[in-house]
Amino acid sequence: MNDTASLPATDPIAATMPLPKTHPNTRPFVGTSPSGTAAELTNAERAVAFAAAVRSQLNDLPADELDELLDGLGADLEERLNDGGELGDPTGYAEELRQAAGLPPRDPKSAPQLPLRERIAAARARAASWFAATPARRSVRDFAVAVQPAWWVLRALVGAWAALLLLRHPLINGLPISYLSVAFTLALIVLSVQWGRGRWLPRAWLKHVRRVANVAAVVLVLPFLASTWASLTTPHTDYSYEEYAMQGLARNGGEITNIFAYDCEGNLLESVRLFDQNGEPLTTLSADASTPPDSWVPGDDRSYAHSFNPLAKDAEVWNVFPLSAATYSDVTGEPGEPSPAKPPKDELPPLSRDCSAETTADEAAAEPDETEAGAESTNGATTAARTGE
Repeated sequence: MNDTASLPATDPIAATMPLPKTHPNTRPFVGTSPSGTAAELTNAERAVAFAAAVRSQLNDLPADELDELLDGLGADLEERLNDGGELGDPTGYAEELRQAAGLPPRDPKSAPQLPLRERIAAARARAASWFAATPARRSVRDFAVAVQPAWWVLRALVGAWAALLLLRHPLINGLPISYLSVAFTLALIVLSVQWGRGRWLPRAWLKHVRRVANVAAVVLVLPFLASTWASLTTPHTDYSYEEYAMQGLARNGGEITNIFAYDCEGNLLESVRLFDQNGEPLTTLSADASTPPDSWVPGDDRSYAHSFNPLAKDAEVWNVFPLSAATYSDVTGEPGEPSPAKPPKDELPPLSRDCSAETTADEAAAEPDETEAGAESTNGATTAARTGE
């Protein structure tokens, strides 16, 4: 049976037009009403959206002819919906209406240009018809309506998450951790819930902001859930570190393996005995170590083992520097014969001019006075001569 019905005879042309298939057990689609609240689309709203979509398909006709053709269509569609009927495809209905009126087909090149508002209304009307078509779809629709408050909260959480990421604010498991971020998230939740209830929208442009927020939340909800799930399922390990006290001598956290001393003039000293403030020998040995640590010389690209200073070898004391060094054998891996360690610098510039002056004075004090030596020689000769007499 072809379940069709005719429009009321208010329009002689539309009266001969069949409406799309009816669904006696259908109910209006539950979605977002023009006011922005979560409510059912009324039959009047659905009829207006359907009529607008039909008008857009016939907008190539003259305005007076179009008005005459569609006069009373919205009221007829609303009455049809009130009687339990259902709407179909506005494009197909417009083509059938064109044929019933004896009008030529629409030029394919002149595609209808719907305003954005009308396109949105037409899309909502098509969605309403689609969801109302079967019991299974109506169940999905009713479930979506039931969880709308959860969506309002989720929308706010996604918005707060995205904003905090852009601000480079630290998050734990995708959630805020500071008092300020928690307060910001709670404020967004309140705002989102109020918007969902149709409140706090004193300006018309705020409704557009709400639509943009909905679209952005739908796009970001999967990355948000994936990030949160990854954070929750990833094990977190807390590491504890014991403070390490370096044995022996150290400088800025680095180990000291040898010491080279220079005098005031900058000359390298071959054997220097070092002691600390308590008179204890100052060595590079670590606790309970029998030998000093090796030295790595980047220029030679190898390590050197250390032994006693040549003058301290017999006494076997480790506080005489510089220590001797021995290279490791490439064959046996054992250190060879120790020899004096090569200093990084053979000499240094004098600390001041006084260093040379002090040396000159020391040399002068060490040498006998030539005048006195000559006088002593003369006195000795005179004494010998007198003795000889």
